Amino acid sequence: MQVTVARKKAGSPAITLQIKKPPLEISVDIILTLEAQQSWPPSTQTGLKIEPWLGTKKRRDFRFRSIYLVAKQNKREKVLRGNTWRLSFSHIEKDMIKNHGNSKTCCESNGPKCCRKGCLKLLKFLLEQLKRKHPKELEKFCSYHVKTAFLHSCVMWPNDTDWHLGNLDHSFQQCLEFFVDCLQKSQLTHFFIPQYNLLSQEDKAKHHFLSRKISYELNNGFPVFHESY
Repeated sequence: MQVTVARKKAGSPAITLQIKKPPLEISVDIILTLEAQQSWPPSTQTGLKIEPWLGTKKRRDFRFRSIYLVAKQNKREKVLRGNTWRLSFSHIEKDMIKNHGNSKTCCESNGPKCCRKGCLKLLKFLLEQLKRKHPKELEKFCSYHVKTAFLHSCVMWPNDTDWHLGNLDHSFQQCLEFFVDCLQKSQLTHFFIPQYNLLSQEDKAKHHFLSRKISYELNNGFPVFHESY
């Protein structure tokens, strides 16, 4: 196995390792992360509105946990000012998705099964396939957009019965319709920092492009899932 460090990109704090073991070649980004053992900042006060879904106690428990800062380039800056830091809540997101049930027994060995995780996987896969088909038009979109839409959907439909395992098709389409609505309005609220919009008003044309592509897939049985590249 041959491991080399790729040339650092301007303004990007990530270190990229190129791992070669013929016939495979893998790129791994390593990003510096700092744990901040302090209260969550005021901008998060009205975020994480999971009370209807996971309960008030769970929200309080989450907010007592540390937050993290990740070295992340601000792509909206036209002039790069060096490495910047961004708040990260990925550890909370993972916990919510892992322990996702409104009831405590959802998806446990003896409990009822739901389709939440399957729905999120399909949302990510759809975006991934569309990005492969339209790389230039959809370069600004990432899995975090659909993950955020999914978390909002979990709050809007909080009960486990809303996500019955046999209703995957319905739940998937419901999440997609919500995401399309966000794209058409160019408004997708950050799940933890409500005043931050993940869809910049400057990119309305790109949002409408993706909403049209998703609507086409919805109305035609998702042909992109069956295409080969």
